[in-house]
Amino acid sequence: MNELTYQLLADVSDEIGEDIYGWHIGIANRTREPEAVVEARILGYIRELLEADLIGLGSIEADEAGRGVWMNWLGEVDELVQRAAARYGRSDTVWNLLAAATPRGVRIFEAEEARREAAGQDPWAHVNDRFGGIWDEDGSVIEPHGDEIVV
Repeated sequence: MNELTYQLLADVSDEIGEDIYGWHIGIANRTREPEAVVEARILGYIRELLEADLIGLGSIEADEAGRGVWMNWLGEVDELVQRAAARYGRSDTVWNLLAAATPRGVRIFEAEEARREAAGQDPWAHVNDRFGGIWDEDGSVIEPHGDEIVV
């Protein structure tokens, strides 16, 4: 598993979910790409993660009484990615687009976390250097296939 995939799965491993804009900020700060390019990149990652059943998508929506409730998004990958693209970057709701853990994603993440621990690595080093191990200071990928989802 490459660092990008590991870090994205780590972000949802607590099963709370990760606001996609958090991914956007971390990647935009490293690559210094235009906003539209970062959005397309992240939507591509979302597609690959969904296709591999490594994440799900959801949002907090108002119910009939106006209370915020968690809604898992259901549908085919193309439909989910289109829905994500339509909501990407909107700020009219709290947590309007979240990546969430799936059982398969959690199993794969935990196996990699254990492998890293057994190899003497800090499996949570990404917390201290969000996406830093993927790109160099010029925003170029330094790991083979580092800008792809690799399990």
